Amino acid sequence: MSINIKWLEYDVIVVGSGGAGSQAAYAAAEQGAKVILVSKDPLGSSDTKISEGLATVRESGSEDDSEEVLSENVKLAGGDLPLKNITDTFSKYSKEAYDNYRMHGLRPAINKEKGGPQSLPLPMGGHNRNRSVGHENHGVAFGHANWDSVIKEKNIDYIEDAWFLDVIVEDKQKNEEAKKIHGGIVYDASNGVLLAIKAPAVIIAAGGLSTIFFPKTDTMRGNTGDSYAIAMRAGADLVDMEQLQFLPFCLASPPSYEGLLAGEPSTASYLGVLRDKNGKVILDGVHLRTRAACSEAIMRAVADGRGSPNGGAYLDMTANKKLPKSGPYFMRYLETSLPTAYINARQALGKEAAKVEKVWEVRPGAHYMMGGVRVNNEGASVGGTGEGSVKNGINGFYAAGQAMGGLFGANRLGSTSLTELAVFGTRSGKSAAKYALNIKFKVNKELFIPYITEYKAIFEQKGGVSATSLKNILQKESWSKIGPVRLLEGLNKIDALIADLEIKLKNVSIPNYTIWNQPFLDYMECKNMLYSAKAISLAARKRDGSIGGHVRLDGKNISIFSQPYSTVVRKESNTTFLVDKLHRKRTPIKELVRYKILEFKRLMEAKILLMLPKSIQDQKLEKRYKAIMSVNGKAPELMPGGDEAAIGDSNRA
Repeated sequence: MSINIKWLEYDVIVVGSGGAGSQAAYAAAEQGAKVILVSKDPLGSSDTKISEGLATVRESGSEDDSEEVLSENVKLAGGDLPLKNITDTFSKYSKEAYDNYRMHGLRPAINKEKGGPQSLPLPMGGHNRNRSVGHENHGVAFGHANWDSVIKEKNIDYIEDAWFLDVIVEDKQKNEEAKKIHGGIVYDASNGVLLAIKAPAVIIAAGGLSTIFFPKTDTMRGNTGDSYAIAMRAGADLVDMEQLQFLPFCLASPPSYEGLLAGEPSTASYLGVLRDKNGKVILDGVHLRTRAACSEAIMRAVADGRGSPNGGAYLDMTANKKLPKSGPYFMRYLETSLPTAYINARQALGKEAAKVEKVWEVRPGAHYMMGGVRVNNEGASVGGTGEGSVKNGINGFYAAGQAMGGLFGANRLGSTSLTELAVFGTRSGKSAAKYALNIKFKVNKELFIPYITEYKAIFEQKGGVSATSLKNILQKESWSKIGPVRLLEGLNKIDALIADLEIKLKNVSIPNYTIWNQPFLDYMECKNMLYSAKAISLAARKRDGSIGGHVRLDGKNISIFSQPYSTVVRKESNTTFLVDKLHRKRTPIKELVRYKILEFKRLMEAKILLMLPKSIQDQKLEKRYKAIMSVNGKAPELMPGGDEAAIGDSNRA
């Protein structure tokens, strides 16, 4: 039985229906482009929908927030790797992007004094200002807003249960600066056909790659690295692929809860510390640290033989609870600031842990990607040796969400993802529509034929190997080889494993039927996971020191004062890959020194607080909790019994 081919024609193809894809499709359609959105999961079923529902909104909390402050916070927290024009764009449009969600039904708690959304009471995961806005229905609220933006727009067609396989690329001709997109190939599983979609623009928003590390991840199972594999096969540049974010406080046990989020650095509050198996403090001032710093502290202890029984460490928050006056306020803060994470911890670790009468065993879990397709601040593919160069870029190729690199560099601040999706989903959609509606060339149908021939042959592939078994092997080895900590020896081993699995993939048996061919889907996801793992390994070799989400146990820590650079990975041919360094413009030394002094000052204040007598700690923290947990200026009052505080909806995440 031969698979049928169905030809379609659009202006813009959007791959992925999560936050970035939905926002991109809506923005492109608003510009008058005819859009098709391709999703392998049900519409809107993505990391966005299962998130905590926290969004960075500039000036929603701290009075001294600004575009400049937020942009600098993102750039320098990322090790000075991010591009300033991209962090500036993120900061400038964060409020407008959030309003896009609200236009489609998102409902935040409102700060009556400011008239805008109410931020949470403490800076989240590495932020230096309060600017993280929570929502009562968490990521589901954003999922509904994204769903609404797609189904109500007449210029958008969408297909679910459909796997985007490859973009159709034409090599650059004489006097042309870049390759051109001509469309894409899609496997429509529910109808059992290959879709040959002619289109001059494609936006990749197909999520991350954390399924490579399953079950040590809190993300969707569909994050099989499709974005990066598709981009690599097309010849696009990928940047900072060694920079994967590991959330530090995920659950290590029991197996049914493994990988789920238990908290953020801010969860530790003022007196929380991390301890190794011997009870020794391995990190203090936890609430002020970035996610990357907390993850690194845990995994270095594990590598040194001081880890907890399940390969993690202990988050000790008991000092917060023990103080008689401020303790009840801390407990209410813990329960309400990240409620789903707290519920995960309570159910997995038991009542004593929920009451903070004992420490929590936590371990990093693979979260969102921080590298990705190399783009400009409109999400358009770029390449070459300079930051603004379009040499080796691909005209008509765009990326948004986790597919996109250049914004976060070595560390992603907490609550930025939902804002990023709207900012760069919108910008890539508008840019792709403008390009597609003004391009002069005619899509070449003949370019599709080699791709169609290749995929038809795969549907009849004979062999004795299961792609699922190959995926399981890769997942088992990836954590120790390209996970939170890396060694050259481990990189050598994962490279050898990838080469072996690539050979075995050619011997995967795929039956010759067309509707919902699961072995074919497993084959494609395994293929994409191998591409993505290879990109991580190549980039990790090029960066032989530790920075942010990339920790080399056999290398030195890279100072923020050194010359920053990004890693670049590109597929040159069927058998060769290019990996190189791309130097970034360093933030002026004066600004770096100021940033580090302020960071040092905050950490020293936290250390001093730990050394104060308990009675003084209690007084100071009671005052702080009342201030940060007040609603519109009114301090909360404890309810009878002292264990609850009437905080109000504005503190829900």
